Amino acid sequence: MYIYSSFVALVAFISSVQGHGAIISVQGDGPTGQGFLVDQTLARNCTTISPCQQDSTIIRDSEITQNIVNSCGRTEIAGNIDVGEQTENELAANRVTQVTKGSTLAVTIHQVNADGAGPYECDLDQTSNAATNFVKLQVANNVPGQNGLSQAKEQDFVINVQMPADFNCIGASTGDICTVRCRNNAVAGPFGGCFAVQQTDGTGRTNSSASAVDTAQTLNGILAQVEQNKKDLPAAIAANEAAGAAGGNEGASAISAAAPPAAGATNAGGNNGNNNGGNRGNGNNGNNNNNGNNGNNSGNRNNGNTNGNNGNTNGNNRGGNGGRNGGGNGRNNNNGNGNRRRSKFLRNFRPTGF
Repeated sequence: MYIYSSFVALVAFISSVQGHGAIISVQGDGPTGQGFLVDQTLARNCTTISPCQQDSTIIRDSEITQNIVNSCGRTEIAGNIDVGEQTENELAANRVTQVTKGSTLAVTIHQVNADGAGPYECDLDQTSNAATNFVKLQVANNVPGQNGLSQAKEQDFVINVQMPADFNCIGASTGDICTVRCRNNAVAGPFGGCFAVQQTDGTGRTNSSASAVDTAQTLNGILAQVEQNKKDLPAAIAANEAAGAAGGNEGASAISAAAPPAAGATNAGGNNGNNNGGNRGNGNNGNNNNNGNNGNNSGNRNNGNTNGNNGNTNGNNRGGNGGRNGGGNGRNNNNGNGNRRRSKFLRNFRPTGF
């Protein structure tokens, strides 16, 4: 029951995000970089939700404010992007490109479908992941589009992002990393991504003591965040518990668990108790082995039409009403039809792009 409910909720959640762009390449000096959590093995010749949109990044200020995600947002397949962790991963993989004061980056954005269009805007966090002060960057040769929309799809665009004339990267374990964040203004997004850059002409972090850390939040900002955290905590705890029960990817499961379930998902185990059992204990004709297939066939082919034959104990259905339905009295005909219809839906389900 829970698995089917979670599946429906996840489908409804993912379907609500209808367009994407991903940063697939960043070139300055030295190594070629890429957006955080971008998967270079994913297909780029389609627009479907899966697989082609799974590593696109959604960066919404409202989700950042509510502590749902960090400053670089989330992807659909992995959830929240941990900026510090992903920066270290990119450094280890030698995928951090290099910059100097006033230099220009060539950033390749793959537009999956309509809502991945331009214009894109970019900003810079000189601390890498403190996210207290983003500096706006100049963008030239922008992705075509208005309000994040165009008719382009499955297409790469290269934008030019210029670094400030005066800045100093102090982040990450190397003490010389900045984070660049780019995103469009699509209402369904914003879509874009973040990537790390390494400065080669700055002083970097020269004092590594705790007392030298001067990143700070305002008093009003701190108080507002505390109140927001108190408000969000119960829902966050519930979502985390649900994600743990669901298993799989922790980040994506937590976000899908927090999403409201789709209409009709609450009767996932059987339609109002009338279709419980799902052919698992029906029609054994004396076999009492709960396979619902006269001991021969598998799957959902019995339609629940042979419940209670020969008075055998077929009431061990796992759909929920086992002790009361079946029982050998032949009163539960069509007991598995609801589940048969649901299984047909799952077999025929194919995600489509938007």
